[in-house]
Amino acid sequence: SPDLDAMAEEFSVLEAELVDAAKQGNIDHVIALLRDVGKLHHLWQPNPAQAVAIERAAERCMRKDEEKEKVKTEDLQGGEAEEVEEPKGKGEKLMKGYMVSSVNEWGADQTRILLLTTEAVHRVKYNFHTDAVVSYHSTPFSSILRVEYGSFSAAPSSLTTFMWRREIEDQQGFRIFTSQRDGKKSINEVVAEDVVPALEGDKKDEAPRPPAEEFFREYRALLAEEEPWKEEVFMLEFVAALQAVKILTGAQFGIKLTKMVKSMPGGIFSVLHNANRRRQHGL
Repeated sequence: SPDLDAMAEEFSVLEAELVDAAKQGNIDHVIALLRDVGKLHHLWQPNPAQAVAIERAAERCMRKDEEKEKVKTEDLQGGEAEEVEEPKGKGEKLMKGYMVSSVNEWGADQTRILLLTTEAVHRVKYNFHTDAVVSYHSTPFSSILRVEYGSFSAAPSSLTTFMWRREIEDQQGFRIFTSQRDGKKSINEVVAEDVVPALEGDKKDEAPRPPAEEFFREYRALLAEEEPWKEEVFMLEFVAALQAVKILTGAQFGIKLTKMVKSMPGGIFSVLHNANRRRQHGL
């Protein structure tokens, strides 16, 4: 693998440049740095098919420039005022689009497009055979509680995570926490919230379980399991991009480096799904 110390130093330089451009409000320079057109920082770049998919995903789910409104302007020559059309405001801007492994509520990896814009993070399911967006989910910055990033540790209570502990602890990624569920309930949540109360029946002497106050969606570099160092590079790039966007937009969510406990609610079925997915991609 590449020299990780040199890579970390390079990302420190990149982050400093991004933060400086963001503090100056220079959004175009932030975008240019992230897209790394000159390949100065060796950031992630989409292949041609991925670039088309990202462009189409952005067209589908981003807010367009606001409609123009008619305003009256005075004729400087002293004639009658005339109506002209001017834009009401600026639309949402794409900072950069990424191909990611999105981990669903069962612990299964899913290939998704992740769009980082000036207003939100959009997760997009895209069909590369039909070149079409299947569905998408948008998380505005105002809904994000915090972002955690770093490495993982296997949940001690799960036999599946214990058996695949080494693979889990080699992974690195980030989680976006929100106050509303992003996806469906996992099997663990179904058991805790629905099955157990039904089995217990009415127990008036016990306080009801409080509802969950936060939820998260997990992301990692796309299909980087065989080269874990790529996950760290991708994670650091996205976190640096988030830092810059926070400054540009005044978003209030925190960003924290930590070790994240990981479980696989789908058990062996999620493990088999992930392995089959890698085989389909030739890994």
